[in-house]
Amino acid sequence: MGLFDAPEPVNVEVKGNILQCLVCRHQKFWRREAQLHTATATFFQMEWTNPTALCYVCDNCGYLHWFLPQ
Repeated sequence: MGLFDAPEPVNVEVKGNILQCLVCRHQKFWRREAQLHTATATFFQMEWTNPTALCYVCDNCGYLHWFLPQ
């Protein structure tokens, strides 16, 4: 599918709340995963190899919202 997982931007719910961009308050996002480097994983005390974060990119301004696995 290319860079993003969906054919069009979508609304996102996080822990029961609709995600709004922290910069422009837009509510449509592109979803993708990003691999974290070892230094980042060490900083967040992750103990697995090649951890990934779930990312939502604002369709309006491009601000990247990162979510670490729980």
